[in-house]
Amino acid sequence: MLLSILTMLFLSAGLIVYTMLDTGSNAWVKHSTEFTESADDNLQRMFIFSDTQKLLKIYVAAMFIVPLVLYFMDFSWGVIIVSFAAVFFFPKLYFKRLAKKRADAINQALPDALAQVSGSMRAGSTFTSALQAMVEEQKGPIGQEFSLLLREQRMGARLEEALDNLGERVQTEEMDLVISAALISQDIGGNLAEILSRLSETLRRKMEMEGKVRALTAQGVLQGYVVTALPFLILTALMGIEPEATRPMFTSLLGWIFLIIIVVLQLMGGFMIKKIVTIDV
Repeated sequence: MLLSILTMLFLSAGLIVYTMLDTGSNAWVKHSTEFTESADDNLQRMFIFSDTQKLLKIYVAAMFIVPLVLYFMDFSWGVIIVSFAAVFFFPKLYFKRLAKKRADAINQALPDALAQVSGSMRAGSTFTSALQAMVEEQKGPIGQEFSLLLREQRMGARLEEALDNLGERVQTEEMDLVISAALISQDIGGNLAEILSRLSETLRRKMEMEGKVRALTAQGVLQGYVVTALPFLILTALMGIEPEATRPMFTSLLGWIFLIIIVVLQLMGGFMIKKIVTIDV
């Protein structure tokens, strides 16, 4: 009877371990596939050509190395778990930041590009030839995007489809205005050169206003960053100066409750400051 019970327990434990390993393996394969596909799509959108398999290897190595380093440095399990989560979500946040930076660069160059296209059309060029002349002069993200638009047209795509693809890639309000103006002009006619000239001036004034707003709210934004990060910086310093005094915050239930309350209140405060200093123009 005892032998039968031990055999059943062994088989049950083996089945549980096998199920966990199989589920974890399938989940990891799915996550790695999604990572490579997402990284490849995001990098191609930003005209960055890199080996996503190498990026995946670096990502996997970082997920193991960072927690191990913190473990050997005698950090608590809470800090190790937080570091693992930070490494896990870092690529998504980084790609989002790169996309925003690229969109800002396109918006900054858009008024000058529109003024150049408008001048070429007033001199007698068609919209497509004016775009070609602008692409030859403009460098950086905006030149890359409009160059891709022209290549799509050469491959047989209609102008409307190429413009829609451009708006899908850039996804900014300013570019949507330009695309809407071009599409409306194609449908119902009108002086597109004059429309683009006025739109260029409007976008330039809008960006000037946004720059003034950012300058006036810069102090509030900096205060929000400082107030949000200050408790965590102080806690990090205390962990190095008085490790024995701060250890109970990461090893006891009461300490974790305090940490959760601190994080929630800090995030709420940071969110409220961000809402105050964020002004739409």
